Amino acid sequence: MDHTHGLRRENIMAMVRQLVPGLVLPGLIYFALAGRTGMMTALAVASMAPVLDSVLRVVRGKRPSFVGTIFLGVTGLSIGLAAGLDQPWFIMGKGAALSAVMGVALVLSAGMDRPLTRTVALRLLTDDSEDRARLAERWNRPQAVTVFRHLALGWGLWLLASAVQQGAMVMTVSPGVFMAIEPPVRAVLTGLGILASVAYVRRRQQADPELGLLPASR
Repeated sequence: MDHTHGLRRENIMAMVRQLVPGLVLPGLIYFALAGRTGMMTALAVASMAPVLDSVLRVVRGKRPSFVGTIFLGVTGLSIGLAAGLDQPWFIMGKGAALSAVMGVALVLSAGMDRPLTRTVALRLLTDDSEDRARLAERWNRPQAVTVFRHLALGWGLWLLASAVQQGAMVMTVSPGVFMAIEPPVRAVLTGLGILASVAYVRRRQQADPELGLLPASR
């Protein structure tokens, strides 16, 4: 039992480390720099916050994750286009583009019976390869795969709707308003999505305790 609850605390810390940079830091960095540097510079530095995890992994001698590498590449491309064309919406629209791509990928993975939510959960909830292998084996049951398919479809549709919302903001508000509103709105909506996902998984696990998707209670 102690091991299970220890794993739960580690899971929470792993999720916080990977989610906070993308949801909280961009707005804080932008407003800290906006009064001291140009708007474009503040946007560029703020947009790099979500890739801090990949940078830190490289510094510690670890390989960056596949998703982190994609984020790093897209961030570099968006900053380059924004600087070369003097158009800040390339940076502001990066989140909408990534949301759209990830949403489509999740929906397709659900349809192909290879849900990406399972892969993402394994990466978010474990730092150790042995723990990841144990979870992967436990989550390979058809019942667990079905749950992850439903989660992939739900998150995919949510991300597509989020891409539309972000794109509308990029086209209609100033960079300052965008950075003030968009990160906290996305943080709140992401939190609600996580709570809804946990509630759904908990309900499924109560019906089938062998799923093992959530740590057992004392």
